[in-house]
Amino acid sequence: MDKTEEDIVNKRLTEATLRRQEDILTRLLEATEAERERKQDKERESNTARETPREMPPALEEYIRKRQAELDLYKTVAPELKPFYQNLVEEYFRSISFQ
Repeated sequence: MDKTEEDIVNKRLTEATLRRQEDILTRLLEATEAERERKQDKERESNTARETPREMPPALEEYIRKRQAELDLYKTVAPELKPFYQNLVEEYFRSISFQ
C-alpha cells in the first residue's frame, strides 16, 4: 500500500500500480462485506425463552385437592397387608405424590 501511495504521489502510474490499487479496492470491499455480515450476525443472535408461570385452572386444582384427600384417606386407613405388599403400596403412593 505504501508503494502504491508513493507511485500515485509521484505521478508514476504504471500497470503494476493500477493492479495494486485494484487489489487494495478488492480487499476493502471484502472487509466492508465481512463487517456487514458480522453486524448482521449480532442482530440475529437468539435469546432463550423465558418461562412464564401458568395459572392452574380451578377445575384441575379442585381435582388435585380431592385426589390428595383420597390418597390421605388410603394412607390413614391402611389395610392389613403382608410386608411385601405394604412396601409396594407405599412405593406406589410415593411415585404418584411426585407427579
